[in-house]
Amino acid sequence: MLRVFVMASVLAVPVSAAAFTGNDLNKLCTKTDPVSRSACAAYIEGAADGIYNTIEAIGGTSGPQVGQYFCLPADVKPQVLTDAVRRYIADNPDKAGYNATTMVSLGLGKAFPCKAGS
Repeated sequence: MLRVFVMASVLAVPVSAAAFTGNDLNKLCTKTDPVSRSACAAYIEGAADGIYNTIEAIGGTSGPQVGQYFCLPADVKPQVLTDAVRRYIADNPDKAGYNATTMVSLGLGKAFPCKAGS
């Protein structure tokens, strides 16, 4: 009986969680309540930081590296990051189903491309 219960529990759990997509991020970022606005900015800043740290781990960020998607100015404001990502999603609706972190990377890459020697 325990075996049947365990098997039924396993089958009731989804095989994989749904990914948080660029569309989902854009919906969150379009909301005007303070919690949603903060969550949007926090997601984008966190994703950008994670991408930066991954790049640093594979070779540094002293200039355009293999896999480096963006070079942010030191004084960039969270709203500027949010605007860049939302603009990219709006301009590329065919990619809005991509993972949200991928959309952050692509959006920031479009707005803040690395230049040789950056």
